[in-house]
Amino acid sequence: MSRGFLGSMIAATVVLSCGEEVTGPSAELCATRHGAEVCVDRAEYQRTQPVTFTTRNVSSRPIFKDACSTKLVGVTSLSREFEEEYNPRLRCGSDVTASDVRANMVRLDPGSSFEETLTLTTFAFQGYYRANVWILDEQGERVAETPAHSGIFRVFPATGG
Repeated sequence: MSRGFLGSMIAATVVLSCGEEVTGPSAELCATRHGAEVCVDRAEYQRTQPVTFTTRNVSSRPIFKDACSTKLVGVTSLSREFEEEYNPRLRCGSDVTASDVRANMVRLDPGSSFEETLTLTTFAFQGYYRANVWILDEQGERVAETPAHSGIFRVFPATGG
């Protein structure tokens, strides 16, 4: 056995023996739900960093992404449930109406995608996160009671100055 291969095997054994809480996300960076695949661009971020993610229509019909309610949500442990609350006031203001939601929704034809960026807050806790993306019909109504969402990524506190 070569030294490089042996070293890699030892390192893999050490990392895998630590458990999922230490080694990072246990899921892929992409997830598919309600005809939308949502992918984040990296597995790890620090507070205040921008998180870029892409929503792709993987269905055979047009879908509409709600730009008003897209949100990063997190948990401190993967044994906890991620928040799935619909709130269009997040990005379109406290006086948002159904007309505002329709005016801000993004049409995605089959196979097309939309990339966007949300920035983590300075008080983002260390843990597991994903992007929640609500999918609407042509009239601006939610197609499901749950959002499409990205795969899981980790947030760590900044380590340098």
